Amino acid sequence: MITKSAKINATLTGNNARQFDVNQPWEQDNQAWWDWYVTLADNGAQNNGELFEPPPLPEIDLPSDATISEELRTPYGLTKEHIGAFKRDGFVKLANVLTPGAVIRLRQELIKLLRDTFDTPLDGGTRDRFLSHEMAWLDNPLIRGYVLSPRIGRICADLLNVPSVRLYHDNILSKEPGCGRTPWHYDDHHFPLQTDDVVTVWMPAQPIPIEMGPLSFAKPLGVSELVKHIEFNKFDTSYDRRVTEVFKRRNITIENGGFEIGEVSFHHNRSFHTAAANRTRRSRIVLASTYFVDGARILDQPTMVSGDWEKFIPGANPGEVAASKMNPICWPVGAE
Repeated sequence: MITKSAKINATLTGNNARQFDVNQPWEQDNQAWWDWYVTLADNGAQNNGELFEPPPLPEIDLPSDATISEELRTPYGLTKEHIGAFKRDGFVKLANVLTPGAVIRLRQELIKLLRDTFDTPLDGGTRDRFLSHEMAWLDNPLIRGYVLSPRIGRICADLLNVPSVRLYHDNILSKEPGCGRTPWHYDDHHFPLQTDDVVTVWMPAQPIPIEMGPLSFAKPLGVSELVKHIEFNKFDTSYDRRVTEVFKRRNITIENGGFEIGEVSFHHNRSFHTAAANRTRRSRIVLASTYFVDGARILDQPTMVSGDWEKFIPGANPGEVAASKMNPICWPVGAE
């Protein structure tokens, strides 16, 4: 039996090798990028047994669009402790960023978008895949409210200690039942931006118990220095394995707890993180949106690890300021 990993690696070493050279631009779509990227995760210790049935989602009266819009405009009570934790550890998990009603409404909308995009049922109807659908904010008013939320934008700006942030792009991510690990990485490799003032907001659309594979973070932020000598390998799982070995040998603390409903994480572009396999029968759906400081420039030489970046910053060239119409200022409101 030829696995998906073997098929992709055959392509890497075949006629299209230039396309997959890390120093060349990515020439396929975002889903193809994820199909390739998850093959780089070591799943040697993965439990391939029976999937778990997660607790049922709460049955609650769902808020109206107007109520959600008001919630997403209301400032969050960010504290000095939150900001200090982000600066020290490279991430922070914040409780009650969303109400349970806003989470369930978000999940319903994301499931609809994913079903329409991939023509497949979720929550057990699809197995082993990592589905991705980006830039939904352009066509979906409800998703736009979450992605361009002043509540979220202000948290990002305050955590980064910058006056203004722009959207890089949103991404709906669904780790389907049975799908394996996401490899260890930090996002700086993925963003073609000449700045470290970048934060990704990981917004779960349901509670995420341990069995569902929550995002896990290595701390403190400086652990990236311990693995900077490890060469990225685009063909196999060696990079992921070697990072794991270094972290174990150095007794690095890993935050791998679950996410309560309404809890959202914010992580720095140099925060090393991973996620375990989804061992439940429910899709692990997340809205992940990335924001960066206004005024940042595009790298002189973006690589394939930056994926389809020209789709996210259209019309801009390497070395220019990243400020296309697809990168609106999210905080402060009305700055443009």
